[in-house]
Amino acid sequence: MDYTELDRLVATLPRKRIGFYPTPFHRLDNLSAAHGVNFFLKREDMAGPGTLSGSKTRLAEFIIGQALREGVTHVISQGVYLTNSGMQFATACRVAGLTPILYLTRDENRHGELTEYRGNLLLNKIMDVELHYQPTRGGAYWDATDEQQKVTDAMNARKAELEAQGHKALIVPTGGAHPYGFVGHALTFKEMIEQAETHGVGLDYVYHTAGTGTALPGLIAAKLMTGHPVRFRSIAICGYQPGGWMNVEVIVERVRHILGLLGVPVPADEVIRAEIDVDERFIGEDYAVPSPEGVAAIRELAMADGVFLGPVYTAKGFAGLLDHVRSGRVEPGSNVAFLHTGDTGNLFEIPEVVGNVAM
Repeated sequence: MDYTELDRLVATLPRKRIGFYPTPFHRLDNLSAAHGVNFFLKREDMAGPGTLSGSKTRLAEFIIGQALREGVTHVISQGVYLTNSGMQFATACRVAGLTPILYLTRDENRHGELTEYRGNLLLNKIMDVELHYQPTRGGAYWDATDEQQKVTDAMNARKAELEAQGHKALIVPTGGAHPYGFVGHALTFKEMIEQAETHGVGLDYVYHTAGTGTALPGLIAAKLMTGHPVRFRSIAICGYQPGGWMNVEVIVERVRHILGLLGVPVPADEVIRAEIDVDERFIGEDYAVPSPEGVAAIRELAMADGVFLGPVYTAKGFAGLLDHVRSGRVEPGSNVAFLHTGDTGNLFEIPEVVGNVAM
């Protein structure tokens, strides 16, 4: 299938235009010279509509597009108190004229009680988002089944309350992991490949940070549809073990969903699994806790090419990429794109999240 046909199929789905696409794609000249690898960045952090954005805006366009078709008035989502996804969905809701509601968790044993607004939480307050807080054990609400259930019950109760008042509410799981949105990153893949071609290169690898499993399914689906030979490498910031909250089988099912939604033949599961390569060695101590490697990656990219990563997601992903380059897992002279999914708002967070970046 060519890219025009991929575009045509995706265009049949409801979509509310919110971001500015295609997002930029550029070479990191200084970092490339230092490591002997051609580094490129796909700038989903510049998707808009505001200056602090990310890859969830792609998902939001399709989720909100369908929500508007269904008459939804309120969108309820969830995440940790510094959530990138929640902030991006709140922004998208404001653009679309919908009311955003966020349920936020915080590990008070590690980060203490919430006493001031910083980073993404500050942006949510500026947008006057309806916020609900839930103390939790561990770095994220999904660390314990009972905590998951508390958040789910609270969101369902708020949804029922709104609908009793005559509204219609949609619940979007953490990270924007809603079936309406997974197709969005098929367009990210298409843009990257076409933009690389304008640079006169064919991509050998696409690296990205793997968390809630919302980017990789669309990338894989588009690769399978177009037959491009690029290989994906996913650097995890949460566990991807079998039976866990997030795992390879979840990704496989989401790829199947996208292909089925677009009316494209779905290959055997083993064909999809062969596209998945997840490295869990860079999670660090916990979710939303900076790692030494991630902090070093923030500094290296900023000093080399003036681009900022975020400490929760993108720094750990880029740290994994740099390790793969240094260890030879990425061959010298390779053309490598890193999907910058955002997270820069968290550079303005508490020291326990940011780490000692300024040392």
